Amino acid sequence: MVGVGVNMNITEAEQKILNLLWEEGSLSTMQITERLEGETGWSKHAVISFLKRMETKGLVSYEERGRAKYYTPLVKREAVAGAERDSFLQKFYHGKLGLMVSAMAEEHSLSQNDIRDLRALLERLQTEEE
Repeated sequence: MVGVGVNMNITEAEQKILNLLWEEGSLSTMQITERLEGETGWSKHAVISFLKRMETKGLVSYEERGRAKYYTPLVKREAVAGAERDSFLQKFYHGKLGLMVSAMAEEHSLSQNDIRDLRALLERLQTEEE
């Protein structure tokens, strides 16, 4: 599996398919359709369209087994999460983590556990830098 570029822009539909593939491994187009149909209402043709786009983006690859294509993710969950997190931070907080944390602290009351965890994280990071 490979990493994802910072500006990957993974759609919600692609994220649903990737989550399924990360959880279950290699799946056929029909298996993907069946597992997501109740939640999304997607037809087989919609799933095929999403998978083609994902293949072009380098998110998945497939292996032909008989007449079926079995899709496998080419990206790690952690790489996608990191790219999405970085993109969010850049879009809304100009890449400044402190602004985001400050906004989150002001908008949502932090519990004593949250404050303790943040303090421990900051102390650990400071120790690592020294």
